[in-house]
Amino acid sequence: MWNNQLASRLIESMLLNVPIPPCYLSQNYEYTYDVIDGQQRIFSIYKFLDNQFVLTKLEVLKELNGKRFHELERKIQRQLETHILRCVVITNDSSPEIQFDVFERLNSNTIPLNAQELRNCMYRGKLNDLINDLTTFAPWLEIIGKKKPDYRMRDAELILRFFAFHLEGPKKYKTPQKHWLNDVLKEGRTLSAPKIENLKEVWEEAIRKCLVIFSAQECFRRTLLEGKKKSVINKALMDLTMYSFNHASIATLTKNRLQIRKQYVNLLTKNDEFNDLISKSVDHKSRTNRRFELWDEYFSDYI
Repeated sequence: MWNNQLASRLIESMLLNVPIPPCYLSQNYEYTYDVIDGQQRIFSIYKFLDNQFVLTKLEVLKELNGKRFHELERKIQRQLETHILRCVVITNDSSPEIQFDVFERLNSNTIPLNAQELRNCMYRGKLNDLINDLTTFAPWLEIIGKKKPDYRMRDAELILRFFAFHLEGPKKYKTPQKHWLNDVLKEGRTLSAPKIENLKEVWEEAIRKCLVIFSAQECFRRTLLEGKKKSVINKALMDLTMYSFNHASIATLTKNRLQIRKQYVNLLTKNDEFNDLISKSVDHKSRTNRRFELWDEYFSDYI
């Protein structure tokens, strides 16, 4: 969040030649640059040079307090205009895995970006735009129990997981999972408009199909509610439910609703192996494959 006082201290540091942490940029496939770390510093400098705020609470250059850029002596203006801001650039010919891992290690500010927030910076494009748009889908917001999308993009990552399994299939799942998701989002940058529209329809239809079987408060949870307190979404259950229901018709799901709910309860209350598979090491490849196998054993006759 932009802060006038912090921005003023940044300007003061520049005038005193106090070292400022470098900004980190990622060169994208269009040969433009995405700011991964340092956006607040760049934005603060721009706003001050554009006379958008006054300097406040300077501790050393107190005589500059209350002044905008145009009110400074020309010498001081030139000092700011010619100040060199250090930047570290990761070029687009670098390995995507290396890029992501580097920015994860560098990402150590007060509120570090999580994996999906980093992806949102590094893999901007059509699929990323679609995912961000789908976070506002009303039935989805009801399922996650929010009035608006999650500000840390955790909901967007769940949608990305769905598209990864939809586009790649469980058999092509690989670890580390974060790189697998990165690859899907990277490849999705240049998808055609018809493909993006199709993916939008697939996601919305899959959500509607889940709501045929479960209430919004039950979807992707480990217990069926029936008046009980809502539990948190289980990512592994969401992967399984969305992937399998996506391949069934609404007519089939409606017809077999009671049997599917019964099997769901049996799987989660009587199968210790499955409960273990959705509780720990959920990103492991062999455990992910086994999870899909068990799910299919329980539901193949009804979906």
